[in-house]
Amino acid sequence: MRILLPHNSREKLFDFLIKKNKCKSLKELSTKLNLPYKTMQNWRYYKERYIPEKIIPKEMKNKLEIIDKQEDNWGKVKGGKKTYGIIISKYGKEEIKKRQINGGKAVKIKIKNQQNPVRLDLTNPLFLELYGALLGDGWMSKLNYNKKQINLIGISGNAKKDREFIFYLKKSVRSLFNRNAYIKERPKYNAIELQILYKFLLEKLNSELKFPIGKKVDLQINKKVYDLGYEKMKYVIRGIFDTDGCVYFDKTPVGNPYPCISITMKAPILMDQVRNMLVEEGFKVLYDDYNYPIIRLKLKGSKQLKKWINEIGSSNPRNLNNLARVAQPG
Repeated sequence: MRILLPHNSREKLFDFLIKKNKCKSLKELSTKLNLPYKTMQNWRYYKERYIPEKIIPKEMKNKLEIIDKQEDNWGKVKGGKKTYGIIISKYGKEEIKKRQINGGKAVKIKIKNQQNPVRLDLTNPLFLELYGALLGDGWMSKLNYNKKQINLIGISGNAKKDREFIFYLKKSVRSLFNRNAYIKERPKYNAIELQILYKFLLEKLNSELKFPIGKKVDLQINKKVYDLGYEKMKYVIRGIFDTDGCVYFDKTPVGNPYPCISITMKAPILMDQVRNMLVEEGFKVLYDDYNYPIIRLKLKGSKQLKKWINEIGSSNPRNLNNLARVAQPG
């Protein structure tokens, strides 16, 4: 028996199969199940393609929306043999091979031209926070490896201080896009990386939000996001703070030590945007461009600290702990 599934059910089924078989990709799954990769692509992305019922686990059958069911040989019985005989007698076996090749190419084009399934929810705090972290310590790359292109989105952090935050972002990716991100350790650099291998997401971030692929030149918060206003932008600022910000006591105070919040980035346009937004909301922001194009924004004093905690906050345990520590009186 073969069944026809809508897009959402196809996505749910193959995400489950990848996870169940402990695979990292559709291609790895095809190898594990001993099935052609092109066939798996067709089943996953081609909305008119029926899927063999036998590959669907029992625990998933009641969780999928089934549009239609047909016997395994429903198309072939009706006209396949007759058509094949006519073509063979009229054109020969070479025409059969040619048509098979052209059919494969047509399917490949359909898959390539299929609409990008990723939707960027600019109203979702989780996405805005992820976008801020990407602006801070993230990147996007198209890499060539073994004659294949790898579409990579990454966010870096300190292996010790940012570990919990990187795992927090991993959960956010799963929640937002139903996609598994991967953690890569880099002991040589005392670093940890979140890696997202997702072509559709990379292309969407590049096309809709103009996030650069490769070197981050003239980095800025996209106008679509900035124009949402402070109530949404504060989550982007939180993501930037959690990657490129810190909390500390001023080491050269006059009198009692001053609690300080600072963000440092080599992104003058973006830092101007953050400063302007904060100033409009009543924050007192010190602007240091002494090492231009490296810019440092700084907020000093307990009032600024409390305002930041109440309005923007943090999702990085490193910053949360420091905010709590410097907020203590005395």
